[in-house]
Amino acid sequence: MLLLDEPTANLDPYNVQLIERIIATLHQQHATTIVLVTHNIFQARRLAQRVALMLAGQIIEIADVTTFFEAPTDARTAAFVRGEMVY
Repeated sequence: MLLLDEPTANLDPYNVQLIERIIATLHQQHATTIVLVTHNIFQARRLAQRVALMLAGQIIEIADVTTFFEAPTDARTAAFVRGEMVY
């Protein structure tokens, strides 16, 4: 298992792409579970197989990428995906 907390925070787009490629390659070559924390919704969509939304220390929703982004079951997740500020 690999735990990553904001591994691309404050990086330029070129280096974000490099890190994302490394993460994807590690996952493919070693079939390892990777838990990646990110505030970047686009990065989550690019890299994840399953996505969770956490608010105030509570997991609000966990779903596969398609469901999470296209048909979330929780209203707060739907608002987050639309780009609304959710607290």
